[in-house]
Amino acid sequence: MRIAALFTVLLYSFIASSEQLDVVVGWDKPPYVMSADHSGFELELTRAILKELGHELSPIYVPFGRTARLLKDDAVDIALTLNKAHKVSADILSDPYVVYQNVAVTREDRNIKVNGLASLRGKSIIAFQTAKNVLGKEYGNTLASQPNYLEMARQDRQVNMLMLGSVDAVIMDRNIFSYFKAQNDAYADDAVTIHELFPVSAYCAGIPNPKLRAQFNATLKKFFEDGRYQALLTRFRLENLFDKLVEQQLHINES
Repeated sequence: MRIAALFTVLLYSFIASSEQLDVVVGWDKPPYVMSADHSGFELELTRAILKELGHELSPIYVPFGRTARLLKDDAVDIALTLNKAHKVSADILSDPYVVYQNVAVTREDRNIKVNGLASLRGKSIIAFQTAKNVLGKEYGNTLASQPNYLEMARQDRQVNMLMLGSVDAVIMDRNIFSYFKAQNDAYADDAVTIHELFPVSAYCAGIPNPKLRAQFNATLKKFFEDGRYQALLTRFRLENLFDKLVEQQLHINES
């Protein structure tokens, strides 16, 4: 009886310590976020980390610009895909858990030489929505102001337009490009050239609760060390960009 009573106490203790956490995340960004089945690399990683901590992830999908606002309003437990540029306190940000890199992509058979943004002047270009606002003043002055420049919310259509020859170049995250290109058998094997014109960007989770944030960081570190992080990247066919982040930081420190 004592053993049964002890088991009951431990069970209720576990239930009491676990909870469903509201996690706010931007709209669809395959393969990082796929709201239709609550999947994607960022959601799956966060879900696995929270599960290890005894919690359940409850996703809330919002336009990307509202993520930081909900966090500031104390309306959610965790907000994904944030960094210091999003006007949230650095004190509540987790360690970086994902790295993005916007690039310019051209078809290899077009043989377009790109040595910098100026090389794309005069070319037809399609970019992700808000690119001219987030990629810097030089980008806006050099490319976004020209008449054959367009921004589009549907990134699968960006890839289609490049691969079918409607534009000379696309500007988007390299992993998102690779994901959509691989989905279409008509051009999945066609060669492209990746032009690394922009730096890599690390993103964190906004977690106001200091205890939860420390637990998240410790568990994320375990995922890096035991191979679970890389296994999840491989599952979603993502290139691991953390090495590029380290190289970039070393270059900055040496400058």
